Amino acid sequence: MRRSGGRLLFAGCLVGGVCLGSAMTTLAGGNCGGTSTGRIPLTDLGAGLYEGYEGGLYPGGVNVRPAVHDTDADRAARLELLDAAGQADPATGRIVFLTIGMSNTTQESQAFIPLATADPLFNRSVVLVDGAQGGWSADRLVDPIQNATYWSTVEARLAAAGVTDAQVQALWLKEADARPSLPFPDDARKLQQEIESIIGDIKSRFPNARQLYLSSRIYAGYATTDLNPEPFSYQSGFAVKGIVRDQLDGTESLNFDPDRGPVGGPWLSWAAYLWADGLAPRADGLIWDCADFQTDGTHPAASGRQKVAAMLLSFFKSDPVSSRWFTDCAPADPGVFAAPPRVLGLSVTHGDASDALAWNDLDPVAGPDTTYDVVIGSVQELRGSGNFLGALCGAAALPSASTTLPTLDPAPGEAVYYIVRGRNACGDGTYAEGWDAPGPRAYLDTNSPCH
Repeated sequence: MRRSGGRLLFAGCLVGGVCLGSAMTTLAGGNCGGTSTGRIPLTDLGAGLYEGYEGGLYPGGVNVRPAVHDTDADRAARLELLDAAGQADPATGRIVFLTIGMSNTTQESQAFIPLATADPLFNRSVVLVDGAQGGWSADRLVDPIQNATYWSTVEARLAAAGVTDAQVQALWLKEADARPSLPFPDDARKLQQEIESIIGDIKSRFPNARQLYLSSRIYAGYATTDLNPEPFSYQSGFAVKGIVRDQLDGTESLNFDPDRGPVGGPWLSWAAYLWADGLAPRADGLIWDCADFQTDGTHPAASGRQKVAAMLLSFFKSDPVSSRWFTDCAPADPGVFAAPPRVLGLSVTHGDASDALAWNDLDPVAGPDTTYDVVIGSVQELRGSGNFLGALCGAAALPSASTTLPTLDPAPGEAVYYIVRGRNACGDGTYAEGWDAPGPRAYLDTNSPCH
């Protein structure tokens, strides 16, 4: 075990004799004649079909998440700085990002962790922990007789990193079955069911797990064993696609939104899609060379691990949901790490002389130096004009998520409104209604009466 960049990293031998770190001596290579299978990456297949099944990462043959899913993540699956007991702590809290999976996953995690922690925009409040382990394919990880060993190792790694189960909020999961033999699509359906079971197990073990990102396998055309060759590696992408589709379709066991019923899992999304057809370039130029693999043609060599690590880092830094917690928009400023998202949970208690306002604190979500502006106005004037030109600043730069304002006493049949936004050194928050679907209140973002 070694320490790098303030985070604990693990090195050691995995099942099958593959070793990590300085002890790794496995030669690169495999069946180097397997340079292409002729299959089209899901991201390039789009609305086209593979054996009757649509391509793309998301329903409709597209590679972009539905906007409503991003909005729901902001409302029901926000990450925040938590203490060891899982309570919000904007000063010293942490966000634990845990990886889950098999040998490929741990090898790729070991490349990703130092690459991420060395990035100048990495959020230093995020603790990356590699929970993936060699030999733990999906079919083993769903077996309650066997998997206690897996989870006890995860617990030991969390403890060694100085964090707790209650601080685990984000995960990257990559799994496959060992020696699959079923025809398509039965192989993908079996893997999908297993991973969905693992996701339920994750939520029961880590109650604050709020966002989980999935990847399918890398290329396996160079494989020299039956561990997970083509076409099973390619077809694992349909399992991941099916899992995300199930959540989007409202499958109860994968519900992440407490407003919709019992919560069975975190909010789900694709992470980086890793498969390309060997030396046939993907639309973005990705290829997999024989030298990117170890001698079994299945596990990535150093260059293959780095490819995966670079794709993961690019994804988590640029994705509109993950970038809000994974990156730090002001690394030199300990008081902020993200621009404030929209304010949630606003309530107003009306009194004779004053109105008490309170809302969800954004300090654990964006940093302890976040302040708030309160806009007030007449509902009748808003209805008449259709805009917020009559809005007034009720309070500006409030240091906490509550305030008391003099009671407004509208005439019978009339009403007043209150709208709140956050502000900090990373930028102004939004008064708007939703994520990338702002609605009429977006006018106030550029014309706020509070300055």
